[in-house]
Amino acid sequence: MAWSYNLDDLAMVLGVEAPLDGNVSFSGVCTDTRKILPGQLFVALQGDNFDGNKFAAQAIEAGAAAALVSSANRSGPYLVTDNTLKALQDFAAYHRARFAIPLFALTGSCGKTSAKDFTTALLATKYNVIKTLGNLNNEIGCPLSLLAIQDDTTFAVIEMGANHVGEIEQLCKLARPTESAVTMVAPAHLEGFGSVLRVAAAKSEIMNGLPEGGPFYVNADDPWCMLMAQEYTGEKIYFGAEGDVVLRSCKFDEDGEMLLDIAPIGKLKLPLPIRAQTTNILLAIAVGLQHGIDEIERPLREACKKTTRFKVEQIGPLEVIDDSYNANPASMIAALETLPDRPAKGKRIAALGDMLELGRDAASHHEKVGEAVARCGVSHLFARGEYACAMISGAQAAGTPHAEVLDTHASIADAIAAIAEPGDVLLVKGSRGLQMEKVIQELRSKLDPNTEQG
Repeated sequence: MAWSYNLDDLAMVLGVEAPLDGNVSFSGVCTDTRKILPGQLFVALQGDNFDGNKFAAQAIEAGAAAALVSSANRSGPYLVTDNTLKALQDFAAYHRARFAIPLFALTGSCGKTSAKDFTTALLATKYNVIKTLGNLNNEIGCPLSLLAIQDDTTFAVIEMGANHVGEIEQLCKLARPTESAVTMVAPAHLEGFGSVLRVAAAKSEIMNGLPEGGPFYVNADDPWCMLMAQEYTGEKIYFGAEGDVVLRSCKFDEDGEMLLDIAPIGKLKLPLPIRAQTTNILLAIAVGLQHGIDEIERPLREACKKTTRFKVEQIGPLEVIDDSYNANPASMIAALETLPDRPAKGKRIAALGDMLELGRDAASHHEKVGEAVARCGVSHLFARGEYACAMISGAQAAGTPHAEVLDTHASIADAIAAIAEPGDVLLVKGSRGLQMEKVIQELRSKLDPNTEQG
């Protein structure tokens, strides 16, 4: 059953003057007029380059019941507050506090979105679960996710991201997690954090945000997570090569599906192409077992099929692994390590874009990725971006037969199309700003023009 508040309720929560039409009720919150649903509250956020107050009238016309603004408008019912983002967060915190339900919060340098989706799939076999939509895990996305909790919700799974120390601590104050996990710690967003040590400190805030004794799930394969566990005095549940949920073996069948043997549940077969996803699977199983889930393989298979990461498709003669969504050094190397595991017998090819926000050590991180390219048996590397030369240098020094910098998506696609043969496997990956999915779009038009364009 959907919740409902009125403007008087909201004014009381925010500690502001009640509006003239305080009895106007709303159910749901939206910050984007393009997605507003009838009866929702429009929250007019402000930023350096936008002012949501200018769209309040448009939101009302689109069906919003009322608007939360920082300047008065005449378009319809509204409530005025000095800081609409803080108001959104305060409202979400109030709403969350009304529900005595378990809330699992997770963060990490890699894998948090997949782990969230796998965990939700298992919990949903027993609970009515809400989860963070997509990767809306920041100071705006987190409160919007909390406001998705309804009267019939019995479990929440909330993803938390950060670019700076202190952000996750603030999100925990809103979400009040009852249990939490860090998937792993790796170099990511170093321009904001400055060092991996500070990345680890930021991620540990999700552990410190637990109530006394609340379960903390520990990646036993990650030394940073193990250091966190040494500091934690509450319940600890370990997963990885040792602990409570243990990966006994991982291999791939002739169709490229992952075959897992996991204690204490036994064998699973999942449509996953990448070994690094085992961490997220183990975490999901650990959470599921903690909450009495006994159906494992079916919900995980369904969740794996829906994942937006590591999509595998056939384009002409090429098997293409699309992980173009984003990249950091750990996820880039993990993606490259999928290539030797693929059952196809042809060449291993990689089209890689820069990894962004790595600070002063960016060139070194790109060189190390180049070394991994060679280690994973890639015969042809095509790279683009500011640090493409560093990546190429690392690959050539480590023995990659062919490695070159190309400036455009089209030129990379041309180079790949020229060498593509049946049985070849291509990995496409890079940070969001490099838009490496355009290489795949170009390849579709060149090698398989009848394929519907993505």
